[in-house]
Amino acid sequence: MSTLPKSNFHLEDFLPYRLSIAANAVSKRIAKTYTPYKLSRTQWRVMAVLAGTDNMTAQMVADKTGMDKTTVSRGVGKMLERGLVKRGSSEFDGRSTPLSLSVKGRAMFAKIVPEVMRQEQVLKDMFTSAELKTLTFYLDRIVGGH
Repeated sequence: MSTLPKSNFHLEDFLPYRLSIAANAVSKRIAKTYTPYKLSRTQWRVMAVLAGTDNMTAQMVADKTGMDKTTVSRGVGKMLERGLVKRGSSEFDGRSTPLSLSVKGRAMFAKIVPEVMRQEQVLKDMFTSAELKTLTFYLDRIVGGH
């Protein structure tokens, strides 16, 4: 019976793991602001994207958020049922209709945003302005793949 050499792998030091843990911690903190409105993480992200840009397809939202299109489509479906999102019409392709927030969706977003912005400030306050600039630089590098 052979024994395998001991691995030098330590999960706690593995950068992808640490980034995932950090992202999850931030997501949980922000979730406290939108879950009282019965929004899932997916629905919140859809809402945030559509609040900034109307007339995006589910695929465009998926691309912007890095989420799977099927997940986005399910979230959009539930938001349509609640009247938070409205679907436009596409003369070219019925599968890629533009989406936008409804009046009800915009009103809900307006209620959530001040607390989300407060939560962002709490996070930013953990860093000096130089550290925050450096963090942003490195996050952009990771996302951009440079």
